[in-house]
Amino acid sequence: MAIWLQGLLFFLAVVAAASIVVALLQKFAPPTSRGHNNELGTTLFELLTVLYAIVLAFVLITAWEDKNEAGHVTYQEANQLVDVYWQASALEPAERDAVRAAVRDYTNEVIEAEWPAMRDQEDVSSEGLLLLDRMRAPVAGAQTDDDVTQARLDAVSAGVIAVEEYRTDRLFTAQRGLGPVMWTVLVPGALLVFAVMLTLGTPTRKYQFVLVGLISGMVALMLFAAYQLEYPFSRGGATEPAAYETAIERYDIIDAEYS
Repeated sequence: MAIWLQGLLFFLAVVAAASIVVALLQKFAPPTSRGHNNELGTTLFELLTVLYAIVLAFVLITAWEDKNEAGHVTYQEANQLVDVYWQASALEPAERDAVRAAVRDYTNEVIEAEWPAMRDQEDVSSEGLLLLDRMRAPVAGAQTDDDVTQARLDAVSAGVIAVEEYRTDRLFTAQRGLGPVMWTVLVPGALLVFAVMLTLGTPTRKYQFVLVGLISGMVALMLFAAYQLEYPFSRGGATEPAAYETAIERYDIIDAEYS
């Protein structure tokens, strides 16, 4: 189901539920008779909404920045893999092919195994680390007296270390959600704002439906956005492995045109 349709359905469900609560409440206490609550209730409502809006805005901004950073890390890791693939040409043919095979296997591991695990918020296997060791091994045993060649070998070693660091950042980000504590603030906070809103008096019964429905719907949409953006590699805002797929295409071009 499209993300916008999910959001619309959630919005309508929350507004419908809020309208039912308002309708039941109006049977016992019409909003036109609660005007005496407005002086204190409005002050309390404004205070709660401002505090809640600040927290919710902070959560959304943080979640959005984490998503963007996660996407940036994937391209950094993929570009570093391509660089290692290039620099491996400084090795002897057998060692070069071993490094490049490990780079390809690592990239496929990321796309085919690690990405589904990150999407499902499951633990990632250590296969990726073993493939990084395979990249590093031929370089560790290489020896040369040529300064240019040595510089390229050092670049391969540094590149593998950089890939490992980007991988760590990617996996850490994949598991870094808002956490139970933050959701304990967001959900009860929304219910508290809703409860205070119900105590306010309105000129007409219809106006209370409009007031409660619009505010409840807006809060629902913001919570929906926070939920979808919580994990950068899963749910509606999931980052795709496009960087690694592009890297594989670049490997093929390097083999075809520059080897």
